[in-house]
Amino acid sequence: MIRKISIALFICLLAPTAFTQTTGTLKVSVTTAGTGLAGKNYYPQNIIAIWVEDASGKFVKTLLAQAQMRRMHLSKWMASTKAAGSTFDMTDAVSGATNRNHATRVCTWDGTDAKGNTVADGTYKICMELTDIDAPGNYASFTVTKGPKADKQTPANQKSFTAISLEWVPGTVVTSGR
Repeated sequence: MIRKISIALFICLLAPTAFTQTTGTLKVSVTTAGTGLAGKNYYPQNIIAIWVEDASGKFVKTLLAQAQMRRMHLSKWMASTKAAGSTFDMTDAVSGATNRNHATRVCTWDGTDAKGNTVADGTYKICMELTDIDAPGNYASFTVTKGPKADKQTPANQKSFTAISLEWVPGTVVTSGR
């Protein structure tokens, strides 16, 4: 009996771990505002990046990057992408030059990483960074849950970010082995 239990336990330990991946779409909407730093403003011109990190802070994917020549001032985005081995990675991101005005910015995440692989369900951070000066500006992050249940949030306004809306709409659930 003990031998049968030991064999069963051994097989379970060797078997691949199953994990769930849910397809779907996260819609991110945010209205930008000036950094409020007097003297150095290029207001209303501004640069912004919105990206996804996993629960441990590891870069997953850039969703929006509207910055060209001055993108080095988006220091948190730069550090996140650099740590992942691809500084300023904009694969599949909405991208463009410096914004002429503050406005509502909208982007989506399809639940994949920068390589196009569907990531495991779980907690993710939606990170936003904006500046309208030649220096680091304002940063905010919000936690969302990617999974088989919808997750709709309207977080409180942050410096430079207002009317924030995050909405995960799940699609198909797939369980696979690791």
